[in-house]
Amino acid sequence: MSDSFFEISDFGFKSSMRQDLSLRQFICTACVPLLLIPSGTSAQAPLVFADETTCPADAIQVPGELTPYLEMDATRMPINLEADSIDLPSSDELELRGNAFATQGARAIYANEILFNKKTMSLQAQEATMFSEQGDRITAAELDLEIETRIGSASMVTLQLSRRDPIPKRKVQDFSSMTFDRSGFTVASAGTVGSVKGPRMTVASSNEIRLSSGETLSLEMEEKPLEEGGSTETPTVKAKARATAARLFLEGHDRERLQDVVYTRCVAGDDSVLVEADEITLDHASGVGVGEHLKVRFYGVPIAYAPRLSFPINDERKSGLLFPTIGFGDNWGFNLEVPYYWNIAPARDATFAARYMAKRGVLGSGEFRYMGETGFGDYSGMLRGEFMPDDSEYGDSRYGFSYRHRQNVQRWGSRLSLNANVGYVSDRDYLTDLSNKLEVSSASHLPQSADVSINPTDIFLENENFQINADVTAYQTIDKSVSQENEPYSRLPGLRVVWDKSFFPGSRNTLSYKETRFTLKPEFKSELINFDHASATKTTGLRWDTETTLAAPIERTFLEFTPKFTYAYTAYNVENQPAGEPSDPTRGIYLFEVASKLFLERDVDWRSEDHTQTLVPSLTYRYVPYEDQDGLPVFDSGTVGFDNIADAFLGGGFWGSDRIQNFQGFILGLSSETYQSSTGDDLLRWNLAQQIYLAAREVTLDSAGGDTSDFSPLVGDIAFNLTQTLRTDGFLNWNWDGNQVDHWRLGATYDRDVRRRLSTSYSWYETSDSLQLDFTWPIASRWQFGATALRSDSEGSDPGYYSKLTVGYDACCWAIQLGYEDRTDGSDQKSQSKFMATFSLRGLGRVSSDQLAGGFTTTVPSLN
Repeated sequence: MSDSFFEISDFGFKSSMRQDLSLRQFICTACVPLLLIPSGTSAQAPLVFADETTCPADAIQVPGELTPYLEMDATRMPINLEADSIDLPSSDELELRGNAFATQGARAIYANEILFNKKTMSLQAQEATMFSEQGDRITAAELDLEIETRIGSASMVTLQLSRRDPIPKRKVQDFSSMTFDRSGFTVASAGTVGSVKGPRMTVASSNEIRLSSGETLSLEMEEKPLEEGGSTETPTVKAKARATAARLFLEGHDRERLQDVVYTRCVAGDDSVLVEADEITLDHASGVGVGEHLKVRFYGVPIAYAPRLSFPINDERKSGLLFPTIGFGDNWGFNLEVPYYWNIAPARDATFAARYMAKRGVLGSGEFRYMGETGFGDYSGMLRGEFMPDDSEYGDSRYGFSYRHRQNVQRWGSRLSLNANVGYVSDRDYLTDLSNKLEVSSASHLPQSADVSINPTDIFLENENFQINADVTAYQTIDKSVSQENEPYSRLPGLRVVWDKSFFPGSRNTLSYKETRFTLKPEFKSELINFDHASATKTTGLRWDTETTLAAPIERTFLEFTPKFTYAYTAYNVENQPAGEPSDPTRGIYLFEVASKLFLERDVDWRSEDHTQTLVPSLTYRYVPYEDQDGLPVFDSGTVGFDNIADAFLGGGFWGSDRIQNFQGFILGLSSETYQSSTGDDLLRWNLAQQIYLAAREVTLDSAGGDTSDFSPLVGDIAFNLTQTLRTDGFLNWNWDGNQVDHWRLGATYDRDVRRRLSTSYSWYETSDSLQLDFTWPIASRWQFGATALRSDSEGSDPGYYSKLTVGYDACCWAIQLGYEDRTDGSDQKSQSKFMATFSLRGLGRVSSDQLAGGFTTTVPSLN
């Protein structure tokens, strides 16, 4: 048999962990139905994509004797001297000649001659090369340095700033056996290393010589072995930046000041992007560089100038002007935005921006972000706002704002979470006219919600589950095609309480092989909501809904049998009911079901690898008697559409609480999962579900007749991971009454890495269909192409289209990406398009026309 097929064996009863199907709980939201936009997994071509195989970094040639001490605290290490010869012209001076160097941990100065002063702990050197404990390398024609303070100066300087791979950990050693001279120094000559006054970090032998001055020299050293299991691999030190300067002033261990300097993040030999300045100060402690009379040259052409400018020299956030964003769009013409970033504190920042649109005028915006921790939890949030005093196209002022907050508190064993999400714009055309993103401009509703959830611990009984949730939810409708009558209801407010507890009479709460577990699980749910609506003709008011359930699961490792009884009661107190309908209708109805599952598994072989295949058949009998519900209002309920597997297990026929479908029949399910036995990686997963009816379903949302069919649609889905990079999935809805397919969809994804991704999906209904393609692929090592296309066609309207194309070039030191987006709405065939040009200078930032996210925020460094 080919290794591409399963090795078949009989199914057997085996112990396996039960995996219940996860049913999606539908709730009525009309939050943001997006029209003709790519999915969140769009194969957007990355701006910077070339890796080190294409753009290798410069390696800093750190001497091998220094690499064991990289990233260690050099101030706690001894100062070592070495030279071909060492003279003592005075009692305080040592003159080192020939291959001379002075080291302290990974700090080192190499030169042909070094004059060292023991009293001032300073040195002078010609044609010197200096290394820092981080691996930075500085060469200078002349060097004057105080070693302990790292204060000094140098001339005719070349500098390499390092970035490093992870450094192997080295053992800190005890040096109590080291021999010192009477003044506290040991030195060496003729190539033998010694130490100069400081904490003991290497072990010297007892071999000594005594100089004419009476000082004792230690001639031999022996390094202790590495910690057990320690790495012997030499760390690689790579340069992240380089510079040349006429003068260098060393102003401490973390600060350098360079004069007449040329600075770049490009590798040696590539001078396409250079920063020239009269003076640059590099403060490594704050991660900030400050330039005086600074010019940025691109291939020798000046493209920016500032009399004084600060910039980040690491990945930390830094206050200051961001590069402007530029672009063009149909709704605003030429666009120029100048943002300013304010790094208020490590966990707080703000961004302010002025945006000029040739067709409309000037728009100001701001964003404030925060995050933090308390003694009992954490929190984060974001406040955004925009204001345009006069839109020349619109003829009035315009504004928008949004606020999000999240907070978690845990105390006394209980949990509390708070979430707020509020958005508002001045008019329905705001996002369409002013947003930089076509995705956001197609939103239909802006949410305005706040909710609090409390999970108290063991209020009534031990190990219970008790949750209280309160929320206020409203929506601002910004889609012109949605009339006021069809806007979603607001919950002002909503209160929900859930309680359940599992009892195990005569058994444990764990399930073992050959053991039967009996469980009693009572559950109580109650929800009180005040529904409000902008239209005066809509029914509004209170709805109180409760469900009391008692389930009694009987479980074995291979079997589950669960009878369940539920009583549901709903009461209303409403206004504006249709004529003849009561203002306080009620409904009380019981639901009974018996659910069963069988868990089977077997071992199979796929491509010579051991896999486990499960098979889980399920059968549920459900009975819900008929009750006339035509007089009940409809606030947040809808009909189940059988668009996924979960719909088939919602025997109530509706989502929401305003209707409960009468039901007498069976729900059949069959699921299977195949996964690699050793890793658990999924190979194949499929599900089938079907409802069989023994009576007509007479409850409806409107005056339409009931459903008299004997079978629901047969629904099934499948996901197959052919390889680690190639995945497929599909869904099918088969209508037995019409002997036809009502809906199907199929998708495939190839995802090799960030530069190679291809996905496609097609969805078909009887009256509509849609096709989406996402593609990103390297044209060459430094060229990248990306494309997204979406077509949607509905019966009775013209097709709608969305497309996006990007082409990028990564030159290692700089990168550019050109992008074009276009959307055509099927309702009016009005096209919206924009062109984007994003230019990135390595280590200096981006000049981008697409930094506004959602028309409310400017891209800035992450708070994390």
